[in-house]
Amino acid sequence: MADVDALVTRLNALGIRTAPVEHAPVENNEQWAEALKTAELPSKHVLTKTLVFKPKQPKADPIAPIMVVIKETTAASSKAIGAELKFKDLRLASEDVLRDVFQTARGSGKVKG
Repeated sequence: MADVDALVTRLNALGIRTAPVEHAPVENNEQWAEALKTAELPSKHVLTKTLVFKPKQPKADPIAPIMVVIKETTAASSKAIGAELKFKDLRLASEDVLRDVFQTARGSGKVKG
């Protein structure tokens, strides 16, 4: 819980007022959405999804993933996101990047600490 408290403190410092919502452990976004149906949510809440991209870069360069958080209902175009961020050939990160950088797997909804 200390990690969650630290995150909430940092968000509040940025002017983003939020409070954690507790629910049973889940394995993917679908289970997460179901778990939130029974949680006590603020009246104005928005479900989100997190996408991790990897821009094309020289193999010798360290991995520089790009994390994008968008509404759960929003369709995402890697080409449009890449153009907005001024990256060419932006692609969803591979399983290797998710595992090595974030200690997670695609669709898991979990990050290991």
